[in-house]
Amino acid sequence: MAIKFTPSVALAIGLAALCGNAIAQSTPSAKATFAYSSLINLKACNAIDAAGCGATPSDTGWTPVLRQQIKLANQKDLFLGASLQCGIVTDTTVKSLNGSLDSAEARGTVRVRIKVTGPTGAVSYAQPSSGADATGAPTGSNSGVVFCDRIQTLAAKFSGLQCRVDGTGAVTCASPEELQLILKTMNANAFNFIAPNLPSGVHLIEVQARNSAQTSVTGTNGSLGAANAFIGAGSVSVESVRMVKGNDGTTLSLD
Repeated sequence: MAIKFTPSVALAIGLAALCGNAIAQSTPSAKATFAYSSLINLKACNAIDAAGCGATPSDTGWTPVLRQQIKLANQKDLFLGASLQCGIVTDTTVKSLNGSLDSAEARGTVRVRIKVTGPTGAVSYAQPSSGADATGAPTGSNSGVVFCDRIQTLAAKFSGLQCRVDGTGAVTCASPEELQLILKTMNANAFNFIAPNLPSGVHLIEVQARNSAQTSVTGTNGSLGAANAFIGAGSVSVESVRMVKGNDGTTLSLD
């Protein structure tokens, strides 16, 4: 999905609309830099809110949402903080008839990673660049940190409606009973990253996000599932630091 970015010029973040986007860029700094977007219009849709998503696929792929530059005079490390509003809508409808077990599942996920392009064009990703999702499964190399992930599953076993008893005493029902559950959330999440041992020169910092939506249903009575994951406003802060020698970023022993 192609997204057009324009520079942000105000110092206030506008949250009144849910369409359009902006990227702030500034002259490279030798110490620290900051960029924000008043709105990042990045949606992944699957049969929900179709009017707002158009032809957007259920997985947006990696899309740049924030960019900034920083100039390092000497070999140093970068400490990066990425903050994004993260929204998920899930909608599951289950229809069951004659005691059959029918289910519907909807899932929305937002993942984030930070791409660092050095002065020679060499590309690396700030750490951590991967993590586990809501199921506990690892996301894989450079596949991003999960900012939000929801799996909504609804199951029902109903008798049905418009039931009749035939001459043998058997009960048959003409219409399935129906149960629907809709959840919609919006929250702000932040995560800190580190890019160690970078050479001197101008580095391009790019926050990338990937939104995905998945659905599945079981049964033959017309159960439905729909999901939508999206990003709102966001910011990235970049600081040139010199980490403690020998610190590899792992957690010290808690024993």
